Amino acid sequence: MKSSATVNTSGTRWRWFSTLLAAVLLPGLLLLTACSGGSGDAGASGPIKLEFWNTMEGAEAKAMPEIIKDFCAANPGIEVNQVSVEFYKAREKFKEAIKAGAGPDLLRADRFWVNDFVKNNCVAEIAEKEIKEELEDMVPIARGVITIDDKFWAIPVSVDCLALFYNRAHLKEKNIKAPENFDEFSAAAEALTDANLGRYGYFIYPNGWYFEPFFFGFGGQYFSPEGELAINSDPARKAMEFLLHLKDRLKAVPPVNLRSNVYQTMMGSFGSGQVSMIFSGPWAIRTVIAGSAFRDDNNNLGIAPLPQGPHGSFSPTGCQTIVIARTTKHRAAALKFARYMFSPEVQKRLTMVNFGLPARRTVFGAPELKQDPYLQTFIRQLQTSRKVINSPLRGEIYAPLGEKLKQVLNGDLSPEYALNDLANEWKNNHR
Repeated sequence: MKSSATVNTSGTRWRWFSTLLAAVLLPGLLLLTACSGGSGDAGASGPIKLEFWNTMEGAEAKAMPEIIKDFCAANPGIEVNQVSVEFYKAREKFKEAIKAGAGPDLLRADRFWVNDFVKNNCVAEIAEKEIKEELEDMVPIARGVITIDDKFWAIPVSVDCLALFYNRAHLKEKNIKAPENFDEFSAAAEALTDANLGRYGYFIYPNGWYFEPFFFGFGGQYFSPEGELAINSDPARKAMEFLLHLKDRLKAVPPVNLRSNVYQTMMGSFGSGQVSMIFSGPWAIRTVIAGSAFRDDNNNLGIAPLPQGPHGSFSPTGCQTIVIARTTKHRAAALKFARYMFSPEVQKRLTMVNFGLPARRTVFGAPELKQDPYLQTFIRQLQTSRKVINSPLRGEIYAPLGEKLKQVLNGDLSPEYALNDLANEWKNNHR
C-alpha cells in the first residue's frame, strides 16, 4: 500500500508538523475503515477494498464476520466487504456482473460452477507458484475441482458428501441395525413405516445429486469414456425402479408434494421424527439436532455410511471454493484473502462450527475432528467414492435429472420415458 502523500517543502518546521499530523490521524482513519464495508478503489489515503460475494448459509455464514475481522486485523491494508448472495442465484448473477465489467472481487463458488466460469472467462488464473504450499496440503478431490487444463482457477474452502442419517430410537424399537446394502435398506424402510402413527421409513429427495448413491450403486455413469451422455441406461432405470418400489409397493415414503419446498419438507419430517431415515450431508447436522426428535438427546441421531448397491457404496462429493474475478483491480489482495480462507486456522473454525469437512489434509488430524462422532462417518464415506467418468458438463445434468425424477415419482412418467426424454432434451441442448 502506498504511503500518504508528502508535501515537498524544505522547512524543518513544516516537515515536523506533517509527520506529527500523520502519526495522530492515520491510525484513526485505518481503525474506522478496516472491514467496515463499503466499496471503492485503493488509494493513497486508505486500504484496498475488496468485495466478497458469500453464498454460505446457517452457522457458516454466522461465523464469517469474525473470520473477516481477524483477517483485516492481520492485514490492516485490506478491507473486506461481505455481501450475502443466494446460492442458487449466485452463478448467473456473477457471470452477468463480470460480463458487464462489474461484480465482486471474490465469490464463494460451487465446484460445478468453476468450469463454467473458466469457459466464460469470468475468473482469474492462479499460478502454481502462488499457492505451492496450499497445493501440497490439499485434499485430492478439492485439487481436482480447481484444476482445469493443468491450470488452477480457485482455492477450495470445504468438501462434503452424503451419508445415511437415521433415528436411533426408531431402529432400536424395531430391533434393526443401520442397513449396509440396498436389500437391508428397503427392508428397514418397510419395517420402520407405520402409517397409523404417520411415520415413514425413508424420504426420497428428488434431486440429481441425491440420486447418485442409487444410480452409481447400480453401476451407472453419467458419461461414456468418449464424453457422450450415458444416463439412458439399465443402471438408471434400476435406480428409479428401486425408488418407486420404496414409494409405491412398500409405501415406505411419505405421500408429500414433490414439486416445491421438498428439501425443507424432508428436513422437517426427519427432525420431527415423522421419517426414520434420510440421506444428507454434514451441513444438515445442526438443523437436524435442533428438531424435536433430537434436541433433548443429540445421541438419538445416528449417521452411517451409505448402503451398498450391487456395485458398491457411492456418495457424490461436493466442494466449495473461492474464485477471484477476472475484473478485480486488486488481484494480490484477493488472493491473500482466498489463501487465508484455506489456512489451517480458518479451515478448522469452519469445520467445527458447521460440521463441514476441511479441504486441507492436515486439518483432518486435529483432535477435535478425530473425536467428533458425526464427522468420522463422512470422512470414511469420502474414502469410498468410486472413480467417475467426468465431463465439463457434469454440473448441468443435475437440474434436468431432478425434474425427470420428480415426474417419475409423481407417476407422470415411467423411468423409460423419463430417461428417453432426458437424453433427447440433452442432445438438443448440447449440439
